[in-house]
Amino acid sequence: MKTDNAIRARGVRVHNLKNIDVDVPRGKYVAVTGVSGSGKSSLALDTLYAEGQRRYIESFSAYARQFLERMDKPDVDAVENVPPAIAIEQKNPVKNRRSTVGTATELNDYMRLFWARVGHVFCPDCDREIVAHAVGRVVEEAAAMPEGTRFMVTFPLTLTERLSTQQQADRIREMGFVRLLVGGEVADITADETPQLPAGAEVEVVVDRLIVREGVSERLTEAVETCYRLGKGRCRVRAVGGAEGGRMREFTRMLRCTECGREMPTPTPQLFSFNNPLGACENCSGYGATIAISRQRCAPDPGKSLRDGAIAPWTTETTAECLEQLLAGAPEAGIPVDVPWGELEPWQRDAVFEGTEHFYGVMDFFDWLETKKYKLHVRVLLSRYRSYVTCQQCGGTRLTPEARAVKVGRVSIADVNAMTIERADRFFREEVELTDYERKISSLLLREIRSRLDCLVRIGLGYLTLDRHTRTLSGGEMQRVNLTTSLGSALVNTLYILDEPSIGLHARDADRLIAILKNLRDCGNTVVVVEHDRPIIEAADHVIDLGPGAGERGGRVVYSGPADELCRSEESVTGAYLRGELRIPVPRSRRKPGRDRIALKGARQHNLKGVDVEFPLGLFTCVTGVSGSGKSTLVRDTLYGALKRHKPGGYAEEIGEHDQLTGHDLIDDVILVDQSPIGRTPRSNPATYIKAYGDIRRLFAGTRDARIRNLDPGVFSFNTPGGRCDECEGAGSMRVDMQFLADVFVTCPRCEGRRFHKDILRVRYNGRSIHDVLNMTVHEATRFFADQKQIARRLRYLTDTGLGYLKLGQPATTLSGGEAQRLKLASQMASSTKERLLFIFDEPTVGLHFDDVRKLLSCFQSLVDGGHSVLVVEHNLDVVKYADHVIDLGPEQGEQGGEVVVAGTPEAVARCGRSHTGRFLRDVLRLDAVASGRG
Repeated sequence: MKTDNAIRARGVRVHNLKNIDVDVPRGKYVAVTGVSGSGKSSLALDTLYAEGQRRYIESFSAYARQFLERMDKPDVDAVENVPPAIAIEQKNPVKNRRSTVGTATELNDYMRLFWARVGHVFCPDCDREIVAHAVGRVVEEAAAMPEGTRFMVTFPLTLTERLSTQQQADRIREMGFVRLLVGGEVADITADETPQLPAGAEVEVVVDRLIVREGVSERLTEAVETCYRLGKGRCRVRAVGGAEGGRMREFTRMLRCTECGREMPTPTPQLFSFNNPLGACENCSGYGATIAISRQRCAPDPGKSLRDGAIAPWTTETTAECLEQLLAGAPEAGIPVDVPWGELEPWQRDAVFEGTEHFYGVMDFFDWLETKKYKLHVRVLLSRYRSYVTCQQCGGTRLTPEARAVKVGRVSIADVNAMTIERADRFFREEVELTDYERKISSLLLREIRSRLDCLVRIGLGYLTLDRHTRTLSGGEMQRVNLTTSLGSALVNTLYILDEPSIGLHARDADRLIAILKNLRDCGNTVVVVEHDRPIIEAADHVIDLGPGAGERGGRVVYSGPADELCRSEESVTGAYLRGELRIPVPRSRRKPGRDRIALKGARQHNLKGVDVEFPLGLFTCVTGVSGSGKSTLVRDTLYGALKRHKPGGYAEEIGEHDQLTGHDLIDDVILVDQSPIGRTPRSNPATYIKAYGDIRRLFAGTRDARIRNLDPGVFSFNTPGGRCDECEGAGSMRVDMQFLADVFVTCPRCEGRRFHKDILRVRYNGRSIHDVLNMTVHEATRFFADQKQIARRLRYLTDTGLGYLKLGQPATTLSGGEAQRLKLASQMASSTKERLLFIFDEPTVGLHFDDVRKLLSCFQSLVDGGHSVLVVEHNLDVVKYADHVIDLGPEQGEQGGEVVVAGTPEAVARCGRSHTGRFLRDVLRLDAVASGRG
């Protein structure tokens, strides 16, 4: 398909792409799809984005380019008509603890300016509003007293103890003043006998005595200006006689509390930034948390009593004396020693930590240890029970008391940051109270704040709080946050490339995402989305389907055209699934829950409402619910840590709050398979991770050539000296720094990219060198090692999980999150064990095509058939309908979620009227029933 107004890429050979020609219509919403490994990211990110970004950067001067990210030129003959590109990837690169949702979306910048301009300052000590009085306002209030009222204009002066009474009187006279107010009485310092002035006391210097009448303003203005200049910004107006007699009004040019005298800084945007010394809490330096002794680490198991060892640091022989003292003194303090820790009253738990007159507290013990820190084993012990705890001074808000004291309608910026995005949106639209003047100067700020909050709500992130650390967001959440920032920048004629923006998004919110993408398109941009989700694909203006297979069997354009015609393509696997020819069927029978189950009681971390949840063992269980309903909090933050704590190796991280965990003894271990990278260096690869490379090296070491040369398995490793190339240290390539140009990776001239010495490469197994084997795909290697049962068995698990297209030596750093997760699954399946394991998967369908999801579900069934249990956190309806047992959380996001809506079979969930998952699951089950002839 050739279009005049299109991005034209010719001869694209990046990675596995087969010298393809592609036209991408400009100003359209384009979906790039295909089976996993077919080349979607290679086309969208490594070609279109790389070329668009590279050309934009190269339009700068050579001097400017050296400070920017340097982009490699993709392997392509020509790319024409490509605009500047922005890529929003699924990875979350943010590791900084200072980055929050508010800062990432630039909402914090607008809110800081908003509070600086219209905020009212209150005293942190006495909660009274502090107002800075301009000279004109002082004159206006003084002149408003009844006509004829006599009054004095004074300023306060603190007398020094270093000078005598006469010396101080002389200095005041030199300033031009002749009267003081001492103890409420007027004292004349021009008299022959100077009145006694108490050292260190505060007196008032009388600047002028006036009467309220017409024409007094000019003289009054001069008096007030004098007070402000000499009285350090303070002025007092005292009425003498009449109805106002004895009344004193105090004014200040600065923000000083008239009640307690506390001085406040003038609100500026920097004051409200926890990344600026002006606004950052001094105790935690703006992090909101400090490293201190963690109570949860000291008492990790709420099911244990004090006698059973609830206080972890006092369960050793060396600390037995501390426990004995606690057990002896606790009953006298009213603390039971045989009641589970989680059932004690809050004051009782506080007493155990703080101590009483009957026993030393846990914190006293650690205070004593602090005096012994010079010993290494003491420092190790302290580190075991330390963690980040909420800062006591700022309460986790990160800001100084002065910043928190500036309020709009009695709401501080810290209060808004602690709100969910949905709640903050309601505050700025309906609840913020402003005067006409304030509304006028803040109208532009409010418009920008409301626009960004509305976009975050519409994109399905209303459950996040503005102070949420961005490093705790999933890849999909971070991608949608970045999408909001892009919308706020209002760019036009730009190429936006999004890598699976629907990750972690419930089916209910898909329409919201589609509306955002179309809005981005309607602004005049080209939107290219790499996606597998059916609604996202079907809503596109144009679809490019790559395939037909993965790896070497992919890399071709199978279909390019309107979305509604994709289902007619006979060659497209995606089209076959869209038209229903291929599908993931509902299993003919489901396993029924037995008596073995893990029960988690009183889970209340984050938005969980103290829920009790049972997880049946020996089943394929799926935890689902709308985004932000509490799934990850329940499974990852609470259940996994609580189980791991009872297993070999323990668990050192914080565990979500809960009352009790039972059934942990019914499994031998729990394994979390998430999307975190499997290796931080390019030296890790699928062959090493699956533990097949050791067998391959031993196989090569057993050949006749290797035995003649006396070569052991170690020399066939590119990670250790001996057999690897000394020039490139086994990397196969060398990096050349080109300063302001992109770094160039050139093939190692000594080994010519083969990683090993020539004598090692001469050793061959069935005609292939070790380098040849590392360049094989898993499919090829499985056939090549068919007679080696151990190697073939391990490689077959990679094929079963849909990773047959990977090369054995592909660097682990180049794998996507979904590929890394499936590689971990294959590794666990390859580790033959008779233990009863619980596998926990966090959104395992990320990056998976319909066909790959089918393979993944087959792997889950194999694990369950092998005697293990599988627990999956997932939104994909094909996975949910395939499960034996479903736990649906909700019913809504954030504060309105955190409850178990329904638990049971997928059919039971579909019948539940409160379940959003059930509403979409009903349609899926009905379609499957019709397709199988059961309808």
